[in-house]
Amino acid sequence: MQDNNPDEKSGAFNSNNSSEGPFLYELKESFITPTEKSFFTVIKKVLPSEYFLQPQVNLASIIYRTDNFKFQNELYRNIDACVFDMTYKPIILIEINDDTHNTSDRKKRDQKVKAICEEAGIPLITFWTSYGINEEYISKRIAAGIDQSKKPVRIAHSKAQKVSSAKTNQSERAESGNTCKSKKEGCYIATAVYGSYDCSQVMVLRRYRDNVLSTYFLGRAFIKAYYLISPWLVAHFADKKWFSGFFRKRLDKIIMNLKAKEISE
Repeated sequence: MQDNNPDEKSGAFNSNNSSEGPFLYELKESFITPTEKSFFTVIKKVLPSEYFLQPQVNLASIIYRTDNFKFQNELYRNIDACVFDMTYKPIILIEINDDTHNTSDRKKRDQKVKAICEEAGIPLITFWTSYGINEEYISKRIAAGIDQSKKPVRIAHSKAQKVSSAKTNQSERAESGNTCKSKKEGCYIATAVYGSYDCSQVMVLRRYRDNVLSTYFLGRAFIKAYYLISPWLVAHFADKKWFSGFFRKRLDKIIMNLKAKEISE
């Protein structure tokens, strides 16, 4: 029988002995770090009474993708805090950054988060620990963020990325001089639908194009027709919801069948 004396039991009751106890899971001492707590104390102090601060908010809990893409990994990122109004509407997102955010990986992550927030229309405020805690500065940033949230300016990064990817692929195809066999040649529609030239789904389709379609006459004819039509389609309709929905269903089935035939990324 296990002793339930909190002075002798490891686990949540005595974290000092956690490494010696039989427990796989331990309760954290705090939901936030001491540095975050210091910042949040000041932020809560300067917040108007009609707003409240919630630490550790996942992007997926306040933002969704309009194209209903089933893989929403890009939204499974925690933000240090979010300011809500009393109806639980997200008003401002807040990040507390230390020096680890200067590494290349963290910079890429932060840039992606910034782009998502700008596209969703929610202000993202970043406070750097290296500058210390200045109540007046924090108060001004919070007030400016609340004002910005009332008239949000949204930037369609996703649309720009799709069009840019299509133009890049078209330029590479023109330079190659060989529309059927060039390894640099992209899949316009697939790139627009899946959002990246280098994602696994597009890689499968490119491999099928290079290793199968390009080896026989009808396949090469299809490739030629595809590269005549698809750049125009992407340039005019890539930002339309129906475009992604229409092609995603069909491409998902094609890719699933190709993988079953051992054509991988």
